Amino acid sequence: MVIFECIKIICTIKQTSLANPGPSVKRLLDSMKVKWCAYFTEFPPIYAIAAILDPGVKLEGLTNLLSFYYQQLDVNFDVPYYVNKCKHILERLCEDYAAVIQPQLVGSSMGASRFGILGPVLKKSRPDGSGSSSSSNIGIGEYLSYQHETEGDFHIIQWWKNHSSKFQVLARTPSLLLVQISSFFRKH
Repeated sequence: MVIFECIKIICTIKQTSLANPGPSVKRLLDSMKVKWCAYFTEFPPIYAIAAILDPGVKLEGLTNLLSFYYQQLDVNFDVPYYVNKCKHILERLCEDYAAVIQPQLVGSSMGASRFGILGPVLKKSRPDGSGSSSSSNIGIGEYLSYQHETEGDFHIIQWWKNHSSKFQVLARTPSLLLVQISSFFRKH
């Protein structure tokens, strides 16, 4: 949700700036953009991982959203490198969690208007979503290539609950990640 909201905000700033506001509003918008870039030029990987774990977004949607975002922001950013880095972080987390929960990986194969005006951005081209050949990453590869229906009244929590047996490690990853984050903040 954070990435979606950031895109909406920067689009509003850009549209307002393009509407030829007065000089004082233009200076204010330019100042807002500079401050915005100080905080949101690169998203923390946790936001990208959350987007990847959204069946309506995954790698392709995240790549398209971030490409659109940086285009609106007029910032040159290596989106494929960043998305790949976040995918590798997720893979490492899943490897760690797979060792803990030891699931039986199950194989199977089966698009996003719930995202409003950003739906077309998510549906650009579909790259090959296969994961690595490592057995602990099979769940990620299957998840990324799995065709999800996310139209209409889609509820991500219910979707993960319904698919937890198919993607055992990934289904547990967000909750285990939250436990790690909360224990980190308690220590610091």
